[in-house]
Amino acid sequence: MPQAFTLLTDSPIEPAAKAGTVVYACSKPDYGSAGNDTRITGHLHVSLTLNSDGEYPFFTHRADQVKPV
Repeated sequence: MPQAFTLLTDSPIEPAAKAGTVVYACSKPDYGSAGNDTRITGHLHVSLTLNSDGEYPFFTHRADQVKPV
């Protein structure tokens, strides 16, 4: 099972991902999405999914706004 995290803030991308939601590290390629968001914002981003198996769809979120479960 992929690493689980709790969101500390609502996702601006995924409407179902609100603060307190358990999310999982995306286990599939994100095609540079987290890296692009990191470069654009200056804050480290990670690719996450609502699926416990780590499958698509995914969204990115600031790494400092998630907490490992």
